[in-house]
Amino acid sequence: MREKLRKWFNVDNIIDATVDLFLILFDVLSSPILIVMRLLRWIVGNYLLGGFKNKIKRLIHWTEGKHLLLQILVWTATICIAVIILTFMWLFGTAFGEFVMEEWGHQEIILD
Repeated sequence: MREKLRKWFNVDNIIDATVDLFLILFDVLSSPILIVMRLLRWIVGNYLLGGFKNKIKRLIHWTEGKHLLLQILVWTATICIAVIILTFMWLFGTAFGEFVMEEWGHQEIILD
């Protein structure tokens, strides 16, 4: 156990963690909207994309042992639908990010 702790808490890892924490704190303090954006990105990544990936995996495992033609049809449809859904999620995320940054910038101008 001590050996594992020594490997984890060496000088390089401590310096890397300290620099990363400083950069995160500096980013958050310089722009509080990043907190909201990071939380939204985390929620989307964990729940929407995680659930999406699990459903695809279950569908692909369901086709194991089925006829080859059915596998090809299901896999092709899955890939096409996944590309469409991921494209819409990317577009929505980009549009939402632009909207938030535009509103945030507009409020700063008003406050000045």
